[in-house]
Amino acid sequence: MEEPTVGRALGSGFRAVASTPWVAVLGMGVTLFRGALALPGTAFVLSVSWLAAQESLQRGGGPQGALGAVLGVWESPRFRSIAIGLWLAGVLLWGALRVAWVAGAVPVVAWRLAGSRGEEPVFAEGAAWRFHRVLPAAVLALLLDLLGKAMLLGAALGVLAVGARVQGSASPGAPAFVAALALAAAAFLAASLSATGDVAVARAAIAGEAPARAIGAGARAFLARPAAFLVAVLAVWVAAGLATGSAQGALTALGSVARSGPPALQAFPQVLLAVLAALLAAGAELWRLSAVGVLALSPSGDRRLTAPPAFSPAARRGG
Repeated sequence: MEEPTVGRALGSGFRAVASTPWVAVLGMGVTLFRGALALPGTAFVLSVSWLAAQESLQRGGGPQGALGAVLGVWESPRFRSIAIGLWLAGVLLWGALRVAWVAGAVPVVAWRLAGSRGEEPVFAEGAAWRFHRVLPAAVLALLLDLLGKAMLLGAALGVLAVGARVQGSASPGAPAFVAALALAAAAFLAASLSATGDVAVARAAIAGEAPARAIGAGARAFLARPAAFLVAVLAVWVAAGLATGSAQGALTALGSVARSGPPALQAFPQVLLAVLAALLAAGAELWRLSAVGVLALSPSGDRRLTAPPAFSPAARRGG
């Protein structure tokens, strides 16, 4: 069976996401909910700091005394433990919600990719029965992405160090070439690691593969066609960036018109921009996972992109 081209994968993925906009809306809600999960930690830090400053002012400590009291509270191990615990709990809960959304939304989009053949998946069933498969792949994708960013940061710092050493030297050409080559290699490796994680998540969510199999098969699929996966991911990234920039430009123009209105109207463009940015981010993530899923599950993709078999009773038992 002929392997799909990047254009076909991107086109079919975009059409599948566009035909199920409600899953992107759910993803937008998950993204916006991230701010709400940070409220407990923020409220704890602000309230304890305010009480410490107020108590110091009541004792006549003045502004410097209040600042010292706040700093003293922040140095407390108990305060820092509670603040970090609340922040970490919010991050972990948001990550779990994000994984549940991917586990439920991607099979619905995959059903559209398969031409709506077979039984239509249910979002709630996917979120429940595929969570344990998608979670390890998502954690690996996060670690690979962080590793890639660390490599890119290290390469950039190395380039700066080399540039500082060769500045003013007689022959800076060769060191500059080596530094540029190292930076390009780091960027390629970072993108490759991130794309490999996406492939593993897509296989776990679409095909219902076990985590170890999804990770191993995803790495082999990427190594078989690295250029195709990188071009697909880059195309989605560029398209999402252009769409977000266009929306920001339009809403900025709207905000300039709203400045003459009441304060509530002035804040409307910023709120609308945050909502649109979250919606575009969720749609882009589904599009990216759909595109790499088509590339990763081919040439057997037409068979495996049907109604997700992981919703069967055997799969629910972990088989």
